[in-house]
Amino acid sequence: MTMRTDGLQGQNGPARDGLDDLFAEARRTTRPPSEALMARVLADAMEMQPKAVVAVVPASVRAPGVLSRLAALFGGAGALAGMGTAAMAGLFIGFVQPESLSVLGDAVLGTPLETVELVSSVDALLAGN
Repeated sequence: MTMRTDGLQGQNGPARDGLDDLFAEARRTTRPPSEALMARVLADAMEMQPKAVVAVVPASVRAPGVLSRLAALFGGAGALAGMGTAAMAGLFIGFVQPESLSVLGDAVLGTPLETVELVSSVDALLAGN
C-alpha cells in the first residue's frame, strides 16, 4: 500500500489502513435495497407525480356590458382613454383660447379666427357648393 497523507493528522495511521480495507470490502460486495426502502421510495415518487387537472367551467358567462362593448368598438380601453384625453384637451384649448393660438390663426389664415366659418351652413350643403 502506498503512503497517503491525511489532511488532519499528516500521515496514515493504523486506523486509516483499517478504513481503507473496510471501504474496499464495501465496494466489492453489493447488497440490494430492502423491500421496505423500495416501497417508501416508490410511494414518494408517486406522490411527486403531477396530478391531473380538472377543468373548471363557469356556470354561466355574462354578456359583456355596454361600456366594454363601447371600448371594444373604439379599439379597446387604451384607445378609448386616448380619445377621451384628446377630447378633454380640445375642450380646454377651446375654452381657454390662448393668445398664441389667436396669433397663429391670424398668421395662417390671414383673418381673425372669429371670422372663419369652420362648419358650412345647411344652405351651402343643399346648394351643392
